[in-house]
Amino acid sequence: MRAKNKYTMPVLQSLLQRIDRTSSPAHVGNLRNAVDFIVPNNTVVLAAAEGVVTYVKDDSNVGGPDPSYWNYTNFISIMHQNGEYTRYDHLKRNSAKVRTGQHVQAGQEIANVGMTGYTYIPHLHFQVFVFTGYNIWTDFDTIEINDFI
Repeated sequence: MRAKNKYTMPVLQSLLQRIDRTSSPAHVGNLRNAVDFIVPNNTVVLAAAEGVVTYVKDDSNVGGPDPSYWNYTNFISIMHQNGEYTRYDHLKRNSAKVRTGQHVQAGQEIANVGMTGYTYIPHLHFQVFVFTGYNIWTDFDTIEINDFI
């Protein structure tokens, strides 16, 4: 399944070291279409499309290159028109600039990259997804996104 919406880059192109779609051991199953933007720590994260913030986790200061850190990621989810969502992971503690229920515009600053959760280098884990059930943690599937506008 491919994304219906058009998405902008969630980080500044000038800070992007590379886009990685294949090397993360966590990008399997329902995370198979996730994208990692390799950028320096503290890089500004931008909303990739207009929408409404549905979830903000901003309290963790724990992370590392082991799956035991999985649940410690800070992240923001945004719902977009036509039911697609974006999720931004590995955010710096207390860096969220948005709150649940807030309307955001494409390109609006929402947080900063950190080293929280299961991560090996500073990067933004980005995914476009749809819900396949009711459980926010397990009932979703990522959507393939090939190009950013």
